[in-house]
Amino acid sequence: MTEETSKRHQWSSQEDTRLKFLIEQYGTAWAKISTHLPGRDTQSCKNRHQYLKRRKRRPADWSEEDEALLKQFVKKHSKAFTEVWRAVAKNVPHKTWQQCEKRWNIINSDGNSATK
Repeated sequence: MTEETSKRHQWSSQEDTRLKFLIEQYGTAWAKISTHLPGRDTQSCKNRHQYLKRRKRRPADWSEEDEALLKQFVKKHSKAFTEVWRAVAKNVPHKTWQQCEKRWNIINSDGNSATK
């Protein structure tokens, strides 16, 4: 890699679009994908893909349906609270376990327990 290509630079929206297109074509063949993105190596392509997946999964808005699912699955899994948030998040689409726990604490800030 040359000095010019080894310098880090932000991903452009055009590169993101191109990356998504290349993933549709080649799957996760990062070496092949990186050859179509000048200045990007296999690791940076993989890392960017993972970042975009996480960002896509984390919409900030909570619908009433999201909150109802959260309440339902916290109640269901409350006996095993050490893993409750991971179990709950598997059942609440597009939410991480951290988002579920944080939202639960917000909507139950009046002192309600997980089993109510």
